[in-house]
Amino acid sequence: MAKLNEIKWLKDEDPDYIIDPLTQIINRKFILKIANGLVEDKIPFALMILDLDNFKQINDSYGHLAGDFILKSIGEALVNYYSKEIFIGRYGGDEILLLIPNLVNYEDVHSFLEGLYTKDKVLRKYYNDGTRDIYLTASLGCATYPNDASNFEDLFSKADKALYRGKTKGRNCYIIYVEEKHKDIVVREKSEGSLIEHFKSATRIFDIYRDKKYIKHMMDFLYSELHCSGAYFLTSNDEIISFKDEKAIKTNVDYKPHLEGLLRGDSIFYQTPLSKFKQNDKKLRDFLEKRSIQSVLIVKLDTFGIFNGYIMICEKEITRVWQESEIALVMYAASLLELKLKID
Repeated sequence: MAKLNEIKWLKDEDPDYIIDPLTQIINRKFILKIANGLVEDKIPFALMILDLDNFKQINDSYGHLAGDFILKSIGEALVNYYSKEIFIGRYGGDEILLLIPNLVNYEDVHSFLEGLYTKDKVLRKYYNDGTRDIYLTASLGCATYPNDASNFEDLFSKADKALYRGKTKGRNCYIIYVEEKHKDIVVREKSEGSLIEHFKSATRIFDIYRDKKYIKHMMDFLYSELHCSGAYFLTSNDEIISFKDEKAIKTNVDYKPHLEGLLRGDSIFYQTPLSKFKQNDKKLRDFLEKRSIQSVLIVKLDTFGIFNGYIMICEKEITRVWQESEIALVMYAASLLELKLKID
């Protein structure tokens, strides 16, 4: 990171007021001051908004000391990642802004971000706090000045649209703003009642449809709401009912041992990444790789003591980070499906 005492926009400031005390990167006030200074001086730069995935879950599961450790670690890793001029600041909570002067060419930006997400340097890696390994991913949106906007407000808005697109794709990815692709994106915050509305929609499907039509419509619903690569119901009779197919497809694939290998006695699986599970089970690795599956969310239907199959939500493009609301929705759909099967 650039030396703060050499930054002309900060030369009259007390260094103690510039640095965020927890992460040891620039605080919100001064990272925004630098960003506006770059625009005022017409210096081209890339603006990146980085949002840690499931940070609340880290705090809730391991405690706030673990969360603090992650924030410190990501700040240090970002500072050490790039040897050229870069400004890194904590925008708020678990959001970090990166300002990189003279990095505006699409290929150069892509190369920077690809390195950030690979090679076990900053993201998609484990951080050990002395007690446990915590796997860290993030969603990132990027826009460049002056290519994408002529002022900071519009630039931030476009980077935020790119970030939002990354979140809707399942997180754990970066999106570089492209006007033709992303201009019509409307950034929406999920309302507290959204999960309840999803539950109501799933219940309406339960009320309206019968037999396997119900399963098909429920898979259509999950596919649409989760924006995933595929939503499947794998029956106890080796049939697959998907969002694509009007009829159940009989298969000779013995999928049960592979899914049970992931579940390990539980009724739900959603862990990220799958690499450690692939390493321990060659057949599982072959099963997943043959289908190009990067992430799965599996719920087993056996609440009533009778095995009825699995709901399997798949992601092929990225290693998806499943959200609590997404997991809750699939579990609720599984409960309705079990009840429907019992009634019918």
